[in-house]
Parts: sequence; C-alpha cells; structure tokens
Amino acid sequence: MDMKADVAKAAKTRTMWRKKLDPTKVDEYIERHENIWPELYAAIKEQGVTNFSIFIDGDECIGYLEHENIEEHKKLNEVPTQLSIDWEASMRPLSADKISEDQGMRRDLKLVFYVE
Repeated sequence: MDMKADVAKAAKTRTMWRKKLDPTKVDEYIERHENIWPELYAAIKEQGVTNFSIFIDGDECIGYLEHENIEEHKKLNEVPTQLSIDWEASMRPLSADKISEDQGMRRDLKLVFYVE
C-alpha cells in the first residue's frame, strides 16, 4: 500500500472547487443546472470530462470534476470560449460576489486522501 502515490495519481485526474452563492438565489442556481444549455453540456463532454458533479451545501456549491489530465483540462479553459463567457455572465447574478472575475469563492481544493 502506497497511499501517497495513490493520492498523487488521483490528484492528476480529479479536482474540486467551491463557490459561495447569493443565499436568495440557490434555488435558481439548481434550476439552471437542471436545465443546462445543451451546447454547454456537449462542450463539457467534448473536452473529455468523464465526471462533473455539483453539490449544494446551504449557500455554497461544491464542484467535482474528473478528466484524464486536470492540468490539460485547465489549459483548455485558460482562454474562455464565447459559450463559457455567456454562461458565466448568466450565472454571475446568482453568485455571492457579483463583481470578481472568479465569482468569489471558487478555488481548487487539495486532495489529501484517496482510496479506490
């Protein structure tokens, strides 16, 4: 058993993030994701994402993403497409921080334990 090696391997293919929402807009955030734009759904799949989940905890959303290579996925998204710009603009009013470019609390979480 080499838990450190397992964590290092998993961290290359998985990431999580969190973001604060406007507490009065949580239901709308959920509804928007239940009715995600078909072209956005297709773009996520086309990027090679194999698992993308978003969880809600009060007024915070927590996202989980799997890709063959997370660093490669981040590079794919360094230059936003018009589709991602439009989606983020439509979602900004639902965020707790309606001004910042990263919409507030979105930041990657560090993987410290993993069992497969």
